[in-house]
Parts: sequence; C-alpha cells; structure tokens
Amino acid sequence: MKLLHTSDWHLGLDFYGADLSADQAHALEEIARIAQAERVSAVLVAGDVFDRAVVGPGAIGLYNDAMRRLCLEMRLPVILCAGNHDGAARLSSLSDLLSVAGLHIFGRVTARDAAVDLGEAVVHALPYVTADDVRVAYPEQAQRIGSAADALAVALEMRVPPKDGRRHILMAHCFAAGGKPGQSDRAAAVGGALAVSTDCFAGYDYVALGHLHRAQTLAGGRVRYSGTPLCTSFAEAGQPKSVTILDTDDLSVREVPLHPLHAVREVEGTLEGLLTQPSEDYLHLTVTDEYATALVQERLRAVCPNALLIDSGLQRSAGDAPMLTMEEAVRDTPLDVAEKFYLYKTGMEMNDEQRGWFLRAIEDAERGD
Repeated sequence: MKLLHTSDWHLGLDFYGADLSADQAHALEEIARIAQAERVSAVLVAGDVFDRAVVGPGAIGLYNDAMRRLCLEMRLPVILCAGNHDGAARLSSLSDLLSVAGLHIFGRVTARDAAVDLGEAVVHALPYVTADDVRVAYPEQAQRIGSAADALAVALEMRVPPKDGRRHILMAHCFAAGGKPGQSDRAAAVGGALAVSTDCFAGYDYVALGHLHRAQTLAGGRVRYSGTPLCTSFAEAGQPKSVTILDTDDLSVREVPLHPLHAVREVEGTLEGLLTQPSEDYLHLTVTDEYATALVQERLRAVCPNALLIDSGLQRSAGDAPMLTMEEAVRDTPLDVAEKFYLYKTGMEMNDEQRGWFLRAIEDAERGD
C-alpha cells in the first residue's frame, strides 16, 4: 500500500502582497496528479491546511476543489489533522458527515484515539497539541503537563497502538527534536525548548509530520516532515519542494518533486545588470549600486513584474541609521524628517497619499488628539 504524505499548504497565505491562489491551485492539482500516477491508497495532510484560523472565500474554494477532486472524483480517502495555523473547531465542523465522502478531519485532541482503518494500515491522527486540550482530555495527567511538549508526550503515551501485525502510522503536527526549522517556521520553538523527543513515537511504524517547512527525515527514516508544497517566504528561496510517498510494505519513502508555477528567488546585482534579467518569478531583488527609490523600483518592475521585495545594498552596507545634524534638525520640517526615515527603512520614497497621512497625524497631534 502506498500513502501520499503532505502538509503545510497554508492556503490564504499573504505572500508579500502577491495573490498566490493560482500558484496554490497549481500545486494542489499537481499533488492530485501524483496521487493518481502513484496509485496511492490515501492522502495524509499533516496540518496547517490554512494560513490562519479565518480565511477568505478564495482559500476555502481551493480547499473545496482539492477535496472534491481527491475524495469524490478519485475516490481516495483524505486524512487531515489541524495544525497551529488552522482553526481547529472550524476545520473539523461537519467532520462526521464528511467522513462518509472519504474526508476524515481531526481538529482537537480528545481522549478518543482518532484513527482511520485502511485495512493493511491504520493511520492515527494527532492534531496540534495544546496543554489545555490534553489536560481536558486526560484530567488525571494534568499535573504532569507544564508545556506543549509535555502535553504531546502525555497524549502519545495514552494512545500506544496495538501490536496486531498491521502497519500503524502516526500523522501529527508538532516540533520533533532533531528537526531543523528555517527562518520561515514562525511557530517552531526557539532553541528546542518545546521539541518533543522522537522516542515518544515508539510503537509507530512511520510518523508523518507537519509543522517544519523543509522536507527532512529523522530517527533513521521512521519520522518524516514532508515540508511545504510552496515557498512561504523568501527564507525558503531555492528550497526544493516535494511530497513524500510511503510504501507500507517495506516502509520505504520517496520524495516526488513539485514544480511551482513561479519560482521564488533572491537576486543581487547592479541596476543595469538586473534590468537585463527579465523574469516572471517571485523575486527579492537587491540593487548594489543604487538606492531603491520609487523610480528604480518602477524600472525594475517593468521587466520583473513579480519583484515583490526590492532593497538596496547601499543601505545594508551603511550600517547604523544616518544621524541628523543639528542644522538639519533645526531646518527640516517634521515631514522632511519622516521622508528621510521612510526612505532609510524601506528604500522607497513616500508617495502623496502617505505624505497626507503623516500631515494629518501631525495636525491631530498638535490639537492634542
């Protein structure tokens, strides 16, 4: 039996102001095509389906289309647990009804073992764990729970899978010790303080994790993060994206690469050099020989329309913020100072609307409002 393991779709993500709906639709369609080509028996989505608890109709539409394709058209069971970005109660609403269509959703940790029997294998779903949820689920263990890591350890201890000759797969959304978080893993614990030991996963044949955005394998291959299907920040620029195929017969895993609609890249160079590199990719551009003024940004976006961040190497090399001289402090108006500060912080010049906002704020301050 083959299972497709994916996670961290982050539908509804605000990617530096760019609308990612077409990119995410492309990624979800590619996941469905891989599931079909690999003839998998189920799809495991290990949390963070959405980027936040309440998302817009566009993100809901992407989710609806993906589940309709997988569950209704392809007749594949989809097993899904809530991540820390998801609204657990909202995500799992109507879960009993949806399970009839093959969509098995697990929102919050309860004392009941959340499992889906696939015949040759059983998938046990453990959503993102909070200390309060586990204290409620297992009140007799409340004194042992001082952190989210304690809570996860208790939840795992209370639901050890049986030894019945079948494969037992755990799907969870958490930070496992030994995992390497990147700069974009916003909720990953700092310094490993909230990491749970992979020893807590003893008893499971394979552990399909979500939470960390880089695909990686721990504990000798038994514990696996599938990673995100798309880059969620420029900190992931150039990072290959994939889904994981698990073969339950021999517990082998394979990465199947995903091919994004737009690459995410960071490029540095002179203004003239960058102007000779037209691209539709999502770009973070650093101009080494000019300040990133409005005119410079306009010229660059004429050839690179998806240049989402443009900054200046001159500012970066300048070090500390420039100091105002006494003469400038006396001579400059508050708007002059604000414009210089804005240019330093953003590399852009204020536009007329922003100047208007600042002048109104000054007027309000002078009135004592």
